[in-house]
Amino acid sequence: MSYGFNYNPKPPRVWSRVQNACSTNTDYSSTAFVPLINKTVATADATYLSQMYAKGNILQYKNNNSGLTKNQKYSKIAKGQWVCKKAYATQTDTYTNPNTTSLLRVNYSNIPFPNTLVGYPNNISGPFQYDVANPYNCSTTVLQDGGNLVCNAVVSPCTGEVTQTFVQQQCYPTTCSNVPGTIQDLCWNPKLQTWYPKQRKTMNNSGNKWPQNYKGFVSADKLVEPTITSYNINSNSVTLNWSTVINTCAPITSYKIYKDYVLIDTVSYTYTTYTATGLLSNTEYSFYIKSISNTLESDASNIVTVTTL
Repeated sequence: MSYGFNYNPKPPRVWSRVQNACSTNTDYSSTAFVPLINKTVATADATYLSQMYAKGNILQYKNNNSGLTKNQKYSKIAKGQWVCKKAYATQTDTYTNPNTTSLLRVNYSNIPFPNTLVGYPNNISGPFQYDVANPYNCSTTVLQDGGNLVCNAVVSPCTGEVTQTFVQQQCYPTTCSNVPGTIQDLCWNPKLQTWYPKQRKTMNNSGNKWPQNYKGFVSADKLVEPTITSYNINSNSVTLNWSTVINTCAPITSYKIYKDYVLIDTVSYTYTTYTATGLLSNTEYSFYIKSISNTLESDASNIVTVTTL
């Protein structure tokens, strides 16, 4: 066993190093912020929610679906062969209804009758039918053109007042996904972006070279400071005696003597005693010693405070 060694570098590092963000950041003992769902929850729930959404992400894995392209999906939707077979519009030679389920319609334009814009609905000289009756027999000659349907809200077709709303269900029993074990709810927020769990092997934002010529490094070899074991006091001098720990890997080459926190002398490693002279009588002084091994320097020894005679 070697005494006086501390293998932690000083400073710990002067090169960049990758530091990933914590999956859960706990700022207080009772709550934790979960970045995945952008919510602060009770600490006891943080791990459970992280594991649940990680499981939900696995179940969203792209190889679990049919792997159809966007064009193939559109083709099946147009043929009524997709998951959602519901039709939202109907049209015949004499009847047109673009919103058969009375869903909330937004971003549309109102086309009055008669319409003076050639080429638009309700224009007598245009290519479209004019004076078309409202599909819901509402007492208006204004037609709605274009826009988007909001699938979670049903309105009164004549007044536009929302009469019913729907909330997309996000939690289902684990049996719906054939997940073994105790049956419990498994939730997935469709707004979450799926990801591929993988190990990070490329640290592209960290340095890969040793910081050459850096002047601030201190060796990991740490010298044990000497111990002042005794001292003798005279009228204008003080003799210090000390002991030290022998370190064969970092041999002591000299000692530095400090008086009142100022270096006053450096002596050879062969010395274990030193006399400070030229002191004032009846004056208080403080002394300590440091061990030196070439460029290595120990911490200060114990401090002795004396008063000359």
